[in-house]
Amino acid sequence: MHKKLAAFCIVFFSLPLNGVSAGQALDPSPTDAQASYVGSEVCADCHQSEYQDWQKSHHWAAMQPASEKSVLGNFDNAAFTYNGITSRFYRRDGKYFVKTDNAKGKLQEFEITYTFGVEPLQQYLIDFPDGRKQVLAIIWDTRPKTEGGQRWYHLYPEHEVLQHGGNPLDPIDYRDALHWTGTYFNWNSRCAACHSTDLRKNYNSVKNTYETTWQEVNIGCEACHGQGSLHLEWAKRGDKSIAGSSTAHRGFDFSLANKGVWSAIETLAATKSTTQSQQATSTTLRRSGPSAEKQHQVCATCHSRRTELQQADVRKNFYNTHNLHLLESPQYFSDGQISDEVYVYGSFLQSKMYSEGVTCGNCHMPHSLQLKVGKPRDSNGVCSQCHLPSYYDNRSHHHHEEPSAGAQCVSCHMPSETYMGVDVRHDHSFRIPRPSVSETAAAPNACTQCHTDQNNQWANSAIDTWLKPQGKTQSRHSFAHSFHKIQQRDAQAAPDLMAIALSRHQPNIARATAVLMHDGFYQHTDIEKLKSLLADSDPLVRAAAVRSVQAMPANYRFSLLSARLDEEVLSVRIELARQLADIPLAEIPAREAKLIDELYKDFLASANFNADFPENQVGLGLFYLARGDYAQAEKSYNKALQLSANHLPALLNLADLYRGLARDSEGETLLKRAISLQPTDAHAHYSLGLLYVRTMNLSGAERALEQATKLQTDNPRYAYTYALILEKIDKTAQAIAFLENWQKTYPPHPDVTGVLNNLKQKK
Repeated sequence: MHKKLAAFCIVFFSLPLNGVSAGQALDPSPTDAQASYVGSEVCADCHQSEYQDWQKSHHWAAMQPASEKSVLGNFDNAAFTYNGITSRFYRRDGKYFVKTDNAKGKLQEFEITYTFGVEPLQQYLIDFPDGRKQVLAIIWDTRPKTEGGQRWYHLYPEHEVLQHGGNPLDPIDYRDALHWTGTYFNWNSRCAACHSTDLRKNYNSVKNTYETTWQEVNIGCEACHGQGSLHLEWAKRGDKSIAGSSTAHRGFDFSLANKGVWSAIETLAATKSTTQSQQATSTTLRRSGPSAEKQHQVCATCHSRRTELQQADVRKNFYNTHNLHLLESPQYFSDGQISDEVYVYGSFLQSKMYSEGVTCGNCHMPHSLQLKVGKPRDSNGVCSQCHLPSYYDNRSHHHHEEPSAGAQCVSCHMPSETYMGVDVRHDHSFRIPRPSVSETAAAPNACTQCHTDQNNQWANSAIDTWLKPQGKTQSRHSFAHSFHKIQQRDAQAAPDLMAIALSRHQPNIARATAVLMHDGFYQHTDIEKLKSLLADSDPLVRAAAVRSVQAMPANYRFSLLSARLDEEVLSVRIELARQLADIPLAEIPAREAKLIDELYKDFLASANFNADFPENQVGLGLFYLARGDYAQAEKSYNKALQLSANHLPALLNLADLYRGLARDSEGETLLKRAISLQPTDAHAHYSLGLLYVRTMNLSGAERALEQATKLQTDNPRYAYTYALILEKIDKTAQAIAFLENWQKTYPPHPDVTGVLNNLKQKK
């Protein structure tokens, strides 16, 4: 029932985990019996320099009570108008206020209670009686006036459904989730965990209220280092033991120190016999010593596109507390470049820097968060720490005038995207510019992102010209073309995807994405390969392999996954629970049934942790549906709609549930509501068309299915279903012409071919 549709939300946010589970118990246990929070001010006694750096950082300013010191926006009775609504910002009695539109589109006064962020923009929080804090969608641009800043602006000024005062279908408030009072601007669930220390959401699902708490309002020392009480005790006792605990990390459960040593593996031989490839190798420092993987994971806790699986705790393994988003569209382009905001870590995992052992702390100061050397747009100093400037920081390498933007390493190797209107983020995959990939895999390239007056062919020719004297050509990207093909539903890419997934030369995040994209294309010859991926050493790959079997029949899924039921890592366990939800436990061996039941408990406990996410409730509804518990499934879908009245996956899945329960009249109301709210959603029209087929409203079915094909022209299912309804109403010639034209436009698809051949035979 719309499993593919709802899977987007499930994958994007993932279903979280709470409570003690088999997976949790196997995580190395922190010494939390005695550890407690002490506060950042205590750290200043011994770490004054670090403390002062922190007070200048974005971590310190992540969230602050609204005050003369923290508020940067213009509250001198400033006015800002969008969508015909004028909001006013002003002060009264030492407090800060905004008069703006509420959930009903009416002007109302709200007190600003906290600031959120500091550069290049600052947002503002507003308290609601039910414990919610909502983030105002009107933002202050903190950049200097010379850069276009010092102004109020709206995050989504062009979003049509933010215009209130329309004609609702019934008395229900259909407010948009992207309105600042909606679920996607809710601080408690969407933002808080990464802006405060030891954030406890404390959501009450029954009352739909919050009692959210924190240890420190901003990102303090213990947000990264963990609870500091035992370290404080260690400092007082010197090198003595701490209540019987190890002092290996001076009272902490782990160290964030970067123990690696960087040195040149050979001295550059300044001789004519040294080839350029040898020079390139010898002019880059290499790491020795252990990789500081814990540092990566602690930073990834917030600096990644991920979902919490349980209460965040930096002492635990990242994959036991979070689910990382893979290199899927629309978050990433086919070659792994950033498209939507992905917060760095998923990009960094793709990079050669990561594979060589570079850590966040090699480039960024850990407490001030500033770059270690200079600034990205006026210095190559950060890169020159490891890459010999005499070789790389000159025109023979970058082919641009000095000084210029083109001569900066980041311009070519870390191209940027702008989010939230003004926030420039650099891609951390540190890639080689490949204009040739732009031609064949629909990915951008750094050349034309800067030279906007030129095209890909020009950039491609320029790179080829630079490389020709060296006897080189542009290297082929290792997965971009395969990812692009499969996104175009080209089944011929499936063998390449499996090869990528199995390759140890690929980044694990690319391997995981490849096996996930292989979903629906498995052949018998792939089964042994799939089994090896299900047992892979990397949890990202294992979780993706589990997800990739969702199109298989239940007995096949059980046969493949039954060997993995004692999985230790939580992010993999919850994927197992999803894929085994429809297994009848009474019909399988008792041992397997018990292990699957433990997976179910983990999965269901997750709903208690993120029960305030409508997408979580949709995932929960799908789980109950697979278990045959239709009443609970309906309850979950309705809970999603309580949280976000126009949540499209909830509307579509609830309508599909009603189809299965022979309640199509109720489903029709939901589908019309979905189309009214999001008229460009193809699946809503397709679902309504199928409903009309069932109810014998053939003219309505023709209109709805035709609209689905127009909105998503490359979808083979929409295409052949529309052709079948045309045949049903005696328009066979039109149906044949439509499918023949479709086949000329898109890659061959067996179902489309089958329907077309059948129509021709009948004619």
